[in-house]
Amino acid sequence: MSIPENPINSSNKDSIEFTEEQIEKIKLIEAEKTELLNKVVSGNIENIKDRVALILNNSNDARNSDIELAWSYWQTFEDNILQGSTISKEQMYSLTRISSLTRIRAKIQNEYKLFQADDEIKRHRGVLEEDKKQDAISDKPAGMGMYSVYIDETGKTQAYLSVGSLWVLSYNYSTILSHKELTNWKKFKEITYEFHFAELSKNKLDDYKEFFTLFLSKHPDVGFKLIVINNMGIKGKGTAITDLTYHLLTKGVEHENSTGRAPLPRYLQVWIDEEEKGSDQLKLENIKERLTSQKIQGLYLGQFSAVASEGNFFIQAIDIFTGAINRKLHNPNGGNYKDEFADFVLSCLKFNISNIDTENNTIDRSKVFNLSDF
Repeated sequence: MSIPENPINSSNKDSIEFTEEQIEKIKLIEAEKTELLNKVVSGNIENIKDRVALILNNSNDARNSDIELAWSYWQTFEDNILQGSTISKEQMYSLTRISSLTRIRAKIQNEYKLFQADDEIKRHRGVLEEDKKQDAISDKPAGMGMYSVYIDETGKTQAYLSVGSLWVLSYNYSTILSHKELTNWKKFKEITYEFHFAELSKNKLDDYKEFFTLFLSKHPDVGFKLIVINNMGIKGKGTAITDLTYHLLTKGVEHENSTGRAPLPRYLQVWIDEEEKGSDQLKLENIKERLTSQKIQGLYLGQFSAVASEGNFFIQAIDIFTGAINRKLHNPNGGNYKDEFADFVLSCLKFNISNIDTENNTIDRSKVFNLSDF
């Protein structure tokens, strides 16, 4: 039995033979990778592997250095033991061993291929692919921050096509606390459903309002950005969404950098709601390739992946935002519960829908609206 090396861009002739046992192992690794990625990007951190992955996701220094990884891990999760900038012998016995953190880091980077170290570091560790060894250069500055962007689109079959994004500048212990608090709130309210604008019903209106308010209170530093195009004359909706997403990201990075809210250098990570795995990844790879070709000084590209919306309040929040925009664009004078909720969302963000140029039908000239300072 054989499977292609890369299902996106390889043909059947470029296949490798695998035994049934190897295929089962590949499937297991892929399932573990998907589960870990979904946990990290949602803040649903439960065990030591999740915690190591969270550190790696948030710090390029930790990806490159096990000392940096250990120090960040201790500071974040074991600050009750690590007190100050020196470590005593007694503390060393109580802190999680560096060897344990290193072993988990290696599994995440080498088996799951997540949160990779720089090529120079990989070469030193002996895990860099042969065809990259001659080009391995470590030119990323230490202490880089990140842009973690959650994206959703709406209006493919309507008059206006919109792509919205939510920009998160760090994952840390407060991200974990926020996820726990929102999860506990749902349990207290006996809410078993996810929050998606399309699934809003009249009896859920108050809970939707409370969720969005709570989300904003737990994440006061997030930013919302939006790009809209008139759908008239656009035939390839998938291509249009890819183009809009690319422009949203490039202009969004420019805004974050130029305003000083989150200046470069930074890593850019992009997350979309998982729909169709193959097409999702192809779209993201196309966007990543276009961003790479721009060679934006100080911008480094990280993980671009489709993730599950279940348990991910960032994905659900951006779904609500884009749904609210879509509602007001297509039903500006509506008066039912969905219109009420759309007004509520935009009011929370202090955004006036009339600022959008609905006559615009040129993607390259589309304007990105920034709602970073609500």
